[in-house]
Amino acid sequence: MTQSTVTAPNAQGVSRQRSIRRLEFISRNGIWIALAALIAFNVVASNGFLSWQTLQTNLGQMSTVAICAVGMTFIIAKGGIDLSVGSQMAVAGAVSGAIITSWSGLTSVPVVGLIVVLTAAMLSAAVLGTANGFLVANLRVQPIVATLVVMITGRGLAQLMTSGRLYEITNSQVLNLGRGTILGLPTMAWVMVIVVVLATWMNRKTVFGRQVFAVGGNRIAAGLAGVPVRRVTYTVYMASAALAGLAAVLSVGVNGTVDTANLGLGYEFTVISAVVVGGTSLTGGKPRVLGTIGGVALLQLLSYTLASHNIATEISSLVQAGVILLAVASQLRRKS
Repeated sequence: MTQSTVTAPNAQGVSRQRSIRRLEFISRNGIWIALAALIAFNVVASNGFLSWQTLQTNLGQMSTVAICAVGMTFIIAKGGIDLSVGSQMAVAGAVSGAIITSWSGLTSVPVVGLIVVLTAAMLSAAVLGTANGFLVANLRVQPIVATLVVMITGRGLAQLMTSGRLYEITNSQVLNLGRGTILGLPTMAWVMVIVVVLATWMNRKTVFGRQVFAVGGNRIAAGLAGVPVRRVTYTVYMASAALAGLAAVLSVGVNGTVDTANLGLGYEFTVISAVVVGGTSLTGGKPRVLGTIGGVALLQLLSYTLASHNIATEISSLVQAGVILLAVASQLRRKS
């Protein structure tokens, strides 16, 4: 009797622990499970899904979003947010467009010219990132308010720089960056891979990655422990903005034009959605770079799936909103 009385509760405890571990596994790997399920559905139900062209199209469309999302991952993991990503891209596009159209010697030394364009675009976007860092770290403005101010200001500056005109880009190096291929895959996809590899290394192997984790977990405790909270804040906002500048040049190469009224418009919401779906908590903590890429891939493939089955845009938006809500609910359940 005594043995059976003790064994039953033990069995219940073991069963509960298994259930908890199962839920934790699903919560940690839900993005990859959902992505695998969506791929399997398309293999069965979408004509032409298993084609090289489909792979190229989806990789190309997700590259610029993924590059911006990598930077946003570190901002959100630090406990911040950035609504000015699209405006950073617009300013970077305006600067790169001005250089391309006004510097006649750009094509004489193609590689150097491309480096100059990329550097100028990334630095100009980083200026807006510095403004975000100053408002958040020095003036203690709430990140959502600070970056909203920079979003409005940046878009206006981009419009002033181009006088609202549309620049047509004919530089072959920039166009190849956006439209070219390497080993059959879009060049911009290879750029995305390089950014992801570097960001993953920084997150896992460097002091900076641990500092972001510490500040996002508890900013006050991190400061008392000697973590340079202000410097970390500046770094994540500037680095994210620089990546937005890189994405802007890729977008210009794809479109062949600089349209500051539309370049990067609405990117901030897509990027934030991908980071949240990828598992990085909105309340700060561990940056999940690979999860973010999974989130970008899931949202891109979801859009492709709905479009290929002629689902109305309104329905598509509702489905994507539902996916984001499920991701946030999963985070809340994991914390509880």
